[in-house]
Amino acid sequence: MFQRIAVAGFGLIGGSVALALRAVAPGCQIVAIDDAAVVSQALGAGAADAGGDDLALANGADLVILAAPVRQNIGLLHDLPSRVRGEALVTDVGSTKRAIVAAASHLPSRLRFVGGHPLAGAATGGFASARADLFRGRPWIFSPTGNQQDPDVERLMAFVSQFGALPKAMDAAAHDRLMAYISHLPQLAVSALMQVVGERAGREGLRLAGTGLRDTTRLASSPAGTWRDVTATNVDALGAAIDDLTLALQRLKSDLTDGLELERVFDRAASWKRTLDRSDDEDRGES
Repeated sequence: MFQRIAVAGFGLIGGSVALALRAVAPGCQIVAIDDAAVVSQALGAGAADAGGDDLALANGADLVILAAPVRQNIGLLHDLPSRVRGEALVTDVGSTKRAIVAAASHLPSRLRFVGGHPLAGAATGGFASARADLFRGRPWIFSPTGNQQDPDVERLMAFVSQFGALPKAMDAAAHDRLMAYISHLPQLAVSALMQVVGERAGREGLRLAGTGLRDTTRLASSPAGTWRDVTATNVDALGAAIDDLTLALQRLKSDLTDGLELERVFDRAASWKRTLDRSDDEDRGES
């Protein structure tokens, strides 16, 4: 489908794209663009055929994937016209879409951009955590620009389908509003929860914690650097989500004695959790 692919940012997502490609399209040439240590890892693992830290290495690629943190991707997007000659299809894998789709409006027509976001991840980042099956059964959202040609979107959807991903098109603004609730708010809430619990319970107290705390705080190991870019490019939507959660906690706090609000929240939460679990079963094809 693509003969030469340049991946700028060879961490968890970029590295997993490369490993998935190795499994389904071993003849595809993959170029890793990152710092020297990461590129050395990628080459040593056979995940890339060539690499370096210069964006100009993307010359000759028919697909360029921007897989660095969100704001770094935007910077790379600005640099592409001066560093990459000729035509190429360009996409990204960032967790917010409005900012980079807006930035892409300044690209020359020879560089066609389609915003992308695979809804897949792990508790830890970096190439060491990358794996070929990361995207299997997971949604991969594309947010094309207003003048985007349909064939480009279709090619990218077919491309990620090779990895077992489930492609879907979504407007950039709608994407960012939704992600604020189903992805960004959970991450911030879990990290804040682990900080509060850890500082109050201390090392010895945490030794007494059961599986509930461990299961609930799995996301608390996520690297802050990546999320700093996410929050900075989704301030309005994420701010509204934090306000909603804060209000829900304040209502619980005001009714701790009678527990009427607690009962209402727990009942509604259990109902939505069943909905969430059913959607997971449907995605896996289970009855």
